[in-house]
Amino acid sequence: MALIRVDQEKCHRDGTCARVCPVGILALDAQKGPTVRRGMASLCIACGHCVAACPHGALDHVRAPQAAQRPLERFPVVDPETALLFLRARRSIRCYRPEPVPQPVLEKLLQAARYAPSGHNSQGLSFTVVASPEAMDAVRRLVVQWMRRLVDSGSPLAAQWHMQGIVHAHDKGQDPILRNAPHLIVASAPQSHQAARVTSFLALEYVELYATSLGLGTCWAGYVQTCAMDQPDLGRLLELPEDHRITGCLMAGFPDVTYHRLPERNPLQVRWWPKAD
Repeated sequence: MALIRVDQEKCHRDGTCARVCPVGILALDAQKGPTVRRGMASLCIACGHCVAACPHGALDHVRAPQAAQRPLERFPVVDPETALLFLRARRSIRCYRPEPVPQPVLEKLLQAARYAPSGHNSQGLSFTVVASPEAMDAVRRLVVQWMRRLVDSGSPLAAQWHMQGIVHAHDKGQDPILRNAPHLIVASAPQSHQAARVTSFLALEYVELYATSLGLGTCWAGYVQTCAMDQPDLGRLLELPEDHRITGCLMAGFPDVTYHRLPERNPLQVRWWPKAD
């Protein structure tokens, strides 16, 4: 079966599809329009750019069909001022209401992760949602036990992350590890996924941004993530596949605080090279 199909009546032979192909497998034939270069079909990463960029709807793709692509009525979708305000308004939430987020809402939240960039369109992430107070407490206890071991052994990592203070706060009934969030979102991927960590950071950042529109708050669970990187106990607790590694952790829930101002940040630091005359 041919990788692409071209509606010859719609095709304008403008070469847009060939120009946007990330791996350059398309060529423009003056008579036939776009064609797949000989022997290069197997290199296709099924990103769908060729179909999406055609202004005339002339191209279809077996692995990225036009029927599965939503028409984009206008671009940009939002104006620059609104976009920057949206980005600035996001806050890392460390105060949560105790009630759980309904599962359909969490599923809707995670749909955003599917549309984040990934190296070579590799995608390939899986997500585990820690859903109950008991399960969150199990994660919390595991991380505290790991911290105690590092503190007792005099690990430089324990000093760098102030783990003695974290353990002390936990023993006093505080929760500096999971901030009493009702949920933890854990991204994982097979060990063979070379771009998994960067892909996970991008995907979870999409989740962070989308969360605000759903009335949710999130915060990176740095202690949990560092624990998962240091030893495999968390993956076993979550019953992940043996070939999977944890690549990112994000707390989530309904915020218990509303922010009314936008904090400022350090001035932009940028260099232009070469310098203008």
